[in-house]
Amino acid sequence: MKRCAILLPLLLPLLLGCAEPAPESFQVTGTVTYQGKPLPLGSVMFMPRDEGARFKGSPIDANGRYQLEILPGRYAVQVQMIARLRGQRLPDGEGANVNVPEVDWLIPEKYSHFETSGIEVVVEPDRANQIDLPLK
Repeated sequence: MKRCAILLPLLLPLLLGCAEPAPESFQVTGTVTYQGKPLPLGSVMFMPRDEGARFKGSPIDANGRYQLEILPGRYAVQVQMIARLRGQRLPDGEGANVNVPEVDWLIPEKYSHFETSGIEVVVEPDRANQIDLPLK
């Protein structure tokens, strides 16, 4: 028992030092514009195309700017800007009949889906990434 008490403090730093460090994230900033004007609200989402990266999103501020910390790699991007939901109110409660409301899009709906946005970007390691998103 006494040997364990002596060896444990000596071995503990070795065991803790064996863990892999977390991958380094890099800052991504940019401006989202539609028809040349900054979007005043909405969100930007990055979906990884490479193994090991994570989905990440950011709100768009009043000047069209966004920023996030993300792993390097390839990403599909979606941008959403919804004016309002209209149609039926979704019922409350478990087992309720759920209806999807209609949406008033302030930018073309294609940008709100990774599969149809047509936006793919690369986040480079070892530097800050300025990635502007001009939508048409």
